[in-house]
Amino acid sequence: MPENLKVERGWIYIDGSRQDDGTIARGTGGEMRLSPIEAWQERTTAQIPTSAIRKASVQRLAFWRR
Repeated sequence: MPENLKVERGWIYIDGSRQDDGTIARGTGGEMRLSPIEAWQERTTAQIPTSAIRKASVQRLAFWRR
């Protein structure tokens, strides 16, 4: 996983911000929180690995099973 991406409690946090055209610019210093569904939709433009999306999905499942 890239160093500016972390997965915590079912959320994917990336170092980036949204540009005027709706894409995500990585490495801008801002922090964005994406759900696994949002990350799946943005995976190609934001370069989010599928493994991070799967990890966040499993964490959400574990949370809701409590």
